[in-house]
Amino acid sequence: MDFLSLSSPSLYKILTRSGFLPQSLSKSEVLEKLQKILPKDLKEKAEFDSKYYSSSLKKLGAEIVSYFDPEYPSLLKEIYDPPPNLFCFGNVSLLKLSYLAVVGTRKVSPITLYYSKLIPDFLSSLGLDGIVSGLALGVDKAAMLQALDQEIPVIGVMGTGPEKEYPYENRNLYKRMKSSVNGIVITECPPGFEVRKYAFPKRNRIITGISPSLLVMEAPSKSGALSSASNAISQDRDIFVFDHPLQTQNQGGKKLLSEGANPVSFDNCQKYGERIFHLEEILPSNFEEVPGMLARLGKNKLNGNWIDLGNGFIRSVQQIEKGI
Repeated sequence: MDFLSLSSPSLYKILTRSGFLPQSLSKSEVLEKLQKILPKDLKEKAEFDSKYYSSSLKKLGAEIVSYFDPEYPSLLKEIYDPPPNLFCFGNVSLLKLSYLAVVGTRKVSPITLYYSKLIPDFLSSLGLDGIVSGLALGVDKAAMLQALDQEIPVIGVMGTGPEKEYPYENRNLYKRMKSSVNGIVITECPPGFEVRKYAFPKRNRIITGISPSLLVMEAPSKSGALSSASNAISQDRDIFVFDHPLQTQNQGGKKLLSEGANPVSFDNCQKYGERIFHLEEILPSNFEEVPGMLARLGKNKLNGNWIDLGNGFIRSVQQIEKGI
C-alpha cells in the first residue's frame, strides 16, 4: 500500500477519524499506522485502487501533491479533514500563494455579474494574491474569468474525479485554466469518481480551507454558497458579503450579514461616473414620451455611454446625467 491509496473512498473515513495525517511527520508514518489497523480486505482494495489511480493519472497528465509535500497549502492542513492528496492540472507553485475564496449562486443577478469585475480590486485591498472558487456556472465562472483576464492567480476546485470536467458548459474555462501560467485546477476525488451531489458541499471545505477569507457575492436562502459560509465559520475564516438592492436572490447573504458577516460595497473600487440603473427608472409617465425615451436609449447604447447588462439593467459609463 502506498500514499496514493489513501485517496480511496474506502479508506477516507478511517483516515479522517484516526487523525493520522496531522499527527504524523511523514507519508511512511501514516502508512505504518494504517497497516496496523486495516483489515486484510481493505488493504487489498486500497492497493488495487492505487494501481488504477496511478495509471489513470499518468494518462491524464495530472500531478499529485500530497499532504506532506511542500506545495500543499498550509491553511488547508489546519482544517478538520484535509485531503491526503490533491490531483492537479496547471501551475502547482500557485498553491503556495494566499487566496480569497469567492462563491455565489449559479443563477446570478446582472448587478452581481457587473460587480464581479471589481473583485480583483477588493482582493488587492486585503493583501491577497489570487482567488479560489468552485468552477460552477454563475459567480464562480465570472470571478475566475475576470482573474484570468487580469493575470491574477486562480485556483479552481473540482467536485469530481480529475477526468470529469463538470459542468460541461464550462469546458472552455477548464481549458483556459489548465493552459494558463496563472491557473491551476485541483480535486481530492480520485480517477473514476463520478458526479455525486454530496461531493460538491464536501468540496466547499477545500475552497474555504485554502483561504483566510471568504467573499459571498450572492446567495439564496438555500445554496452551496451558504454551505461554504458554514465551512468558513467552522474554520475560523473572515466572511465578507456583497449586498445590493438590485440583486434578485441574496436572502442567504442578508442572513449572513445579520449574523455578523462583513459587508462589502465595492464603492471604493467603482470608477467615477459609473452607475447601474434599471430601465424602469427612465420610463416616462405618459405614452407620448415613450418614443423620445427609446431614441435616447438607442443613442446612448450606440455611442457606448450605456451598456446593456441584461434583464433591463444598464451601466452608465459617462458622467452621470441629471435625472437618471
